[in-house]
Amino acid sequence: MGFTIIKASRDKMDEVRDCINSNFDLYKDISNPNDLSEHQVDDAWAERNYKIREFYLLQDKDTGEFTGEGSFQVLGKFTYIGYFYIKAGFQGQGRGKFLMQFLEERTIKKGFHDLRLFVHERATWAKDFYKKMGFDVYKSKKTEIIALDKGILKPFYEEGSLLMRKII
Repeated sequence: MGFTIIKASRDKMDEVRDCINSNFDLYKDISNPNDLSEHQVDDAWAERNYKIREFYLLQDKDTGEFTGEGSFQVLGKFTYIGYFYIKAGFQGQGRGKFLMQFLEERTIKKGFHDLRLFVHERATWAKDFYKKMGFDVYKSKKTEIIALDKGILKPFYEEGSLLMRKII
């Protein structure tokens, strides 16, 4: 099975939401209750986030189904992946690697070599994947993370998150 990636238009944000929401069960018991709205998202979330990020959908060539999504934005001197999800039931089949490689290429095309993302410290499956993709834990203390680059990441920080980084 092959994959393709499309940039999500506003009318495709329902597909983005489906990918994120399909993983809610993985986060409901480990996330701070105040952060759960970032893991079970609604249309108001889609409207807010569509304005500040580029969203990309991973589509299966054979079925046309959207089975993953990743968001991308430039923040200061680095690029940031704010949301990266493979739809529940489709993990472990090469989709995440394909999507991450696309986002790395997007980083380079934008003229950057520093790519960052958050991962919850208890989301071991996600940490393991990111490490396989070449990311390392860059900062683990909340105070250090939210102080970086004049607080540019503070609005995106969730309790219990580690900041991971990959230099491409």
